[in-house]
Amino acid sequence: MPAVVERFMDWTVSWLPMYEEAKLLLVIYLSHPSTRVAGHVYEGFLHPLVAWHEADIDWGLLEPRARARDVTASQLKAAAIIGQVWLVEANHCVSSQLQAVKSC
Repeated sequence: MPAVVERFMDWTVSWLPMYEEAKLLLVIYLSHPSTRVAGHVYEGFLHPLVAWHEADIDWGLLEPRARARDVTASQLKAAAIIGQVWLVEANHCVSSQLQAVKSC
């Protein structure tokens, strides 16, 4: 949200003199501990918004994690199967070479 507002403001009023300096002063004002403005903005606007959408946010964070876990498990199973096939082939190759050496 702040990035969208900043882009819009940059696009519309960046021609004003000292716009960048005013933007810097606003950031300092919001982040300075003695003013506590950022806390007021959070308590008044962001906290109710986040609380309203908390379930959606939690699902949005947990869903990709579950998908990643499923993909990782399936990839590990595939790697284990490939490893087993490779070990069987390597064992067969070594045993055939040992039999060839014994017969000579």
